Amino acid sequence: MNLLNKSLLYESAEKYIRRFGTRDPYAIADGLGIEVLFRNDFAKLKGLYRVIQRNRFIFLNENLPEQVQTLVCAHELGHDAHHRNLADDSPFREYVLYSMNTRPEYEANLFAASLLLPDDEVHKYAREGYDVVQIAAMMNTDINLMLIKMGDMNSRGYSFNTVYTPRSDFLSR
Repeated sequence: MNLLNKSLLYESAEKYIRRFGTRDPYAIADGLGIEVLFRNDFAKLKGLYRVIQRNRFIFLNENLPEQVQTLVCAHELGHDAHHRNLADDSPFREYVLYSMNTRPEYEANLFAASLLLPDDEVHKYAREGYDVVQIAAMMNTDINLMLIKMGDMNSRGYSFNTVYTPRSDFLSR
């Protein structure tokens, strides 16, 4: 992925934050007219984004912890913002939320990291000497999402020491 596309993903998340005055993916989905529905019949499926007869839907596994549901909702908003044309024929199934194997999944993860994790808060904790694990815990997010965020911030001029690579399969364990 080139820097222009990373910049576009970051800017689109920032645009939503400014437009709706929140980082809450549920409020943003509501503002965009996307219906968020919780399903209890998903086994491994964490969520998916789908367009049905021009109506946009995010389906979330109601059995996931609230923190993960929020993350999946933000991830699916990324698909709505950047991959809506791909969702008409085949829904994005999030069996492995952080799959880096496909460009759309990476882009949705980067969008979610930009939406949920403010730069200034991440930077503040890093300046105070906390490591990536501690920062992820303080911000109530997954370490892999934090690694994605810090890697993106590094591409925008920050200099975090991120020697770890986000795992693509950690939620499937």
